[in-house]
Amino acid sequence: MNCRRCGEILNENANFCWSCGAAQTDSSSPDTIAVPVVSTTERVTTTVVAPTRSTFDVISIATGSFGTVTHELVEESSRVGRHDESLIVLDDVSVSRHHAVFTRTASGRVTVRDLNSLNGTYVNGLRVEEAILRSGDEVQIGKFKMIFWGAAS
Repeated sequence: MNCRRCGEILNENANFCWSCGAAQTDSSSPDTIAVPVVSTTERVTTTVVAPTRSTFDVISIATGSFGTVTHELVEESSRVGRHDESLIVLDDVSVSRHHAVFTRTASGRVTVRDLNSLNGTYVNGLRVEEAILRSGDEVQIGKFKMIFWGAAS
């Protein structure tokens, strides 16, 4: 089977393209929700205000079924996915059980690393395997858009 958008070769039962993120099923089906890939010029349009000064880096989930929710990145490593033991649980079929991990480096910077998820991880609209985050960066995992806020913001 080939991707409808980019032509990449996919598994026979793939719902999304691992390369470009395009939905491979009929988006009019009530069981499937198409997840648009955000271009580099698009930004989250919902109103997300930087949190008040915190001693921790935070992730604000700007879109999705939760409304706006903020998570402090207290640990050196914080997993994101559908698995119940993840720090940030994103309960949607567009998110892998173990989708990505936020990690604080020895220099104090925060990175996001994709854990070989099906739909990928995007930072400011670009698909990444790993990226260093700066305050205000937009991270997209499945249908969820999140904003990273550094502790020094």
